[in-house]
Amino acid sequence: MKKVGKHVYILTGKDDVPSEEPPVQFVQNKRHIKKVMFLCAVARPRGDWDGKVGIWPVVKNYRTQRWSRNRPAGIDEVHPVTMAREIDRDMLINDVIPAIKEKWPQAQKGISIRLQQDNAKPHVLENDAAVIAAGCSNGWTMYPLNQPAQSPDLNCLDSSFFSSIQSLQSQTRPRTTEDLIEEVVYAFHETSADTLNKTFLTLQSVMLEIMKCGGSNTYKIPHLHKDKLRNAGKLPITLPCDVQAYWSARAAIMGPFLVPSNQDASDLDVFLY
Repeated sequence: MKKVGKHVYILTGKDDVPSEEPPVQFVQNKRHIKKVMFLCAVARPRGDWDGKVGIWPVVKNYRTQRWSRNRPAGIDEVHPVTMAREIDRDMLINDVIPAIKEKWPQAQKGISIRLQQDNAKPHVLENDAAVIAAGCSNGWTMYPLNQPAQSPDLNCLDSSFFSSIQSLQSQTRPRTTEDLIEEVVYAFHETSADTLNKTFLTLQSVMLEIMKCGGSNTYKIPHLHKDKLRNAGKLPITLPCDVQAYWSARAAIMGPFLVPSNQDASDLDVFLY
């Protein structure tokens, strides 16, 4: 199996003559390359928990009906499927929410949990009754929440966590869909909690920049030098928020109904949870 648009580097000599044969692609076109979608759920690492809720492939089991030279008839195969709202709802109710209830620190069971997804059409709506009922059972409080539009940097998975998984998975050469799923799941579990923690710090910095820009996306992601701070033992848990930027952002949302308080910067921690 291969990626669409995968780059291949060929060794050359001093005279720029290739010293090896380029690989041959045995696929008719890129539409014949299998693509597997995954549903991944993570949270900010806390305590002894690494923050990894789980990762699930969007596939279905299929029993072959006919014999071919590649496999006999009557065996089970895994086929990728296209994500739809019904599939997303089923995976949230049967996979994601039970995994959160199992792995979330029980001491923090009473806090409100938001299941953030991007605004893709196959994803459930914020007022989906079935997902809310499953998330608010047995003393838990979980609600689906859509990512703000035109704000791709607010997705902590896409910002850096998926790239870490991809770098580990790219070191292998899967030949079947089952091999690809196994290696992606392995790369997910091998990605360190420190990488996930740094991703959420980057998310906080993006939220600060958005507040400073008045909700616009005309900003640059700041470099926090997190590895240097971690090696020095100075990596912060939360980033300080400017009081003026905070109240300006709230005023833009709530308008004349907002009454500013007398809190100073030392009392304000909008990223505590």
